[in-house]
This record gives sequence, structure tokens and C-alpha cells, in this order.
Amino acid sequence: MKRLFLTITIGLCGLLITQNLFAQQDQGEALRERLTRRQNQQNNSGGVPPLTVRAQIMNESQSQTQEIGNAPWIREIYRFIDLEKEKNATLYYPVTPIGDRTNLFTLIFRLLQNGDITVYKYQLNDMEVFNEDNKETFKDVLERFDIMNRQENGKYIVEDIDVPSNEVLGYYVKEAWYFDKNNSVVDIKTLALCPVIIRQDDFGVDRSRYPMFWVPYENIRPYTSRMPIMISSLNNATTMTINDYFVKHLFQGDIEKATNVRNLSLAQQYPDEAKRKAAQKKIEEQLKAFNANLWVYNDSIAANTGAAQANNKGKGPSIKNAPTSNSTNTTTRAAVQKEAKSQSAPSRSMRNRKRN
Repeated sequence: MKRLFLTITIGLCGLLITQNLFAQQDQGEALRERLTRRQNQQNNSGGVPPLTVRAQIMNESQSQTQEIGNAPWIREIYRFIDLEKEKNATLYYPVTPIGDRTNLFTLIFRLLQNGDITVYKYQLNDMEVFNEDNKETFKDVLERFDIMNRQENGKYIVEDIDVPSNEVLGYYVKEAWYFDKNNSVVDIKTLALCPVIIRQDDFGVDRSRYPMFWVPYENIRPYTSRMPIMISSLNNATTMTINDYFVKHLFQGDIEKATNVRNLSLAQQYPDEAKRKAAQKKIEEQLKAFNANLWVYNDSIAANTGAAQANNKGKGPSIKNAPTSNSTNTTTRAAVQKEAKSQSAPSRSMRNRKRN
């Protein structure tokens, strides 16, 4: 009887252990399937993770620190960033994604594909209007620039190799130079970006610019704040982000236009290249001069230094009338002899005095 009971107990334990093993295996397979499905979804959607609540809060707080609505002085500048220049190359590489790292255009392209941002048409009259009538869809961008794609479940899928990030060799940047009266400083705020495709003609001689669309920078700033970049070939540490690159104004861009009443670019105002270069330099100097003219530098240190020099004038020998080495030695010996004579040392000791 005891042997039968022991046999039944062992059988039940074995059955329970087998069921637990199969359950764990099923759960492991289900977990792997979920992870694989999630990874495939991210790859098809560009792999841009959604914003967390913390990132959204940080973005709102950062946008409030550069409020230009109440600025007493604003000047809008349009620049062209040439990515073929060494200083701007950090926005171009890597051309194809490497792990979680992508270049700026791939990031914008994937965000547009996922519907996370809104872009607007580039007007031929250089007037960007961010309203409902000028919105541009992802489909419009694919068709207008002949980007290879396929459709799956009603969505447009673009492989990494088909993203035209290698052809986007420049950006139009709209920025605002403004006086921040809260902090009493002149600051620069990036307002919008426009990727520019540069393509050669059939003969490979002329190169033409093809602006794609305008994207308000505030729409992509939460994502650029999380995209690390390498800004130096001598230091390969990715200690900065794309947003830091724009906030610190580390790029090099030529001025294409300064907002004016007639809405004319510098190329329209100055067809001659030499005059256009001179106008660009003049605008740069005006921006720097405005910042410099805001301050009255305290010259009390300079005044005190000048007074001290005036008081010390003539007290010491000048270089021209400086004594030679022989005269210096003579003067030193005379001073030593004089000092020796002036000392009150006794000629005889006290012992000799007592003897006398």
C-alpha cells in the first residue's frame, strides 16, 4: 500500500513539473515573439522611439526659455548650411543608420513617415507659411522626389538604403537673433529647417538645389535632444546632441537672406557675387555690433592703470639710461661700504675695556 501511494505521488510530481516546463517554454516563446514583433515594427517605422512624458515636459520647459514673442528687437536670418564643409559634416554622417545613431535628415524622414511631425511646402517665393493649406504629406514627398517605397497594410515602407540622406547635402536654416529682456542678452533661436537635395545634371557639370520642405524646429527638438553626435575627429566621444549643435550655433552657414520689407534675398538684391559677399559680411558685422553696443564697458581699471603708470614715471632708470654692469657693481660696493660704516659695532670687546 505504501509502495502504491509513493508511486502515485511521484507520478503526480512529475506531471506537475512537466506542465511547468511547457508553460515556461510557451511564455518564453511568447515573449520572444512579442519582442521580435516590436522590433520589426520599429524597423519598419524607422526605429524612432516615442517621446516619454519626461521628454515632453523638458521640451515644453526649453521652448519657454527662448520665447521671442515679447522681444523688443528681432532680426530673422536665413542661412545655407553646406554639409560638405568639415565643420558641418556632423549633420551628414552617418549616411545610413548605425545602431541607434542616424543623421539629421534620416531622423526627420522617419518622424515624417511615422506621422510624428508636420512639414510644410517650400514656396518658390521663399515665404514659408505654416498653416493647414501648406501642409505636405509623406506621400507627396515620396512622389515629388522619386523615392523608392512599397506599401504594406496601407502604409508606405522605405528601406534605409532608399532614404535619400546621401543626396541631402545642405539645409536652409531660419533663425532669429533677438534681445532677451529677461536675461539681458542677445540670443539666437533656430526657427525652421529645410533639407536641400543637391543633384548634378546629366553631364555632371552643374549642380542644382532642390529644397524639400520646411519643418518647424520646435517639432523636432524633442528628438534632436536625444540624438548624440560626434563633433570632432580628434575626440570621438558623443558628448553632444544635435540640439546642442544648433543651440550653441556650432555650424557654419552663409547668409542667404535677411527678412526685409520687399522680401528679397541677397541674390536678388545683389546679383554681383562680390557685392553679395560684402553684404553678407556687413550683416554679420551688424549682428555683432548690436550685441556689443548694448554694453558700456567699465574703464575704471584702465584709468587706474594709466594713473599708476603716470605716478611711476621717472622713478626708475629707463632702458636708455640704464646703468651698465660696471657702474652697477660700483654702486653696490659703495652702498655696502656706507652701510658698514654706519653700523655701531664696537672697535674693541668688553673684555679689553675692563683690562684698560
